[in-house]
Amino acid sequence: MTPGGKLVSYGQIAQEPISVHASKLLHKSLTLQGKNIGRWLSEVSAERRASDVATAKLIALTFKDQFEVAATYGLGALTDAVEHAVGPGKVGTVLVRPW
Repeated sequence: MTPGGKLVSYGQIAQEPISVHASKLLHKSLTLQGKNIGRWLSEVSAERRASDVATAKLIALTFKDQFEVAATYGLGALTDAVEHAVGPGKVGTVLVRPW
């Protein structure tokens, strides 16, 4: 990262801890910031959330070959989707479609 940069961690995507040596942050005046969906929902305006979701959809559709999909579930199988997402050995993203 360039001096003065910001490292943002979104939620708890990985189970492993983030390992950053203090000297990396201090010598380059870096900022480490955490975000999660709960705070985003309560701290960001509805307009900003809509814009963020639209951007995420655009990225996902434009670069879909970059995302390994483990499985796709409908809302009626939400329990199965969650169990799959947190299950051992899962590789890829578990998607939930609205139909």
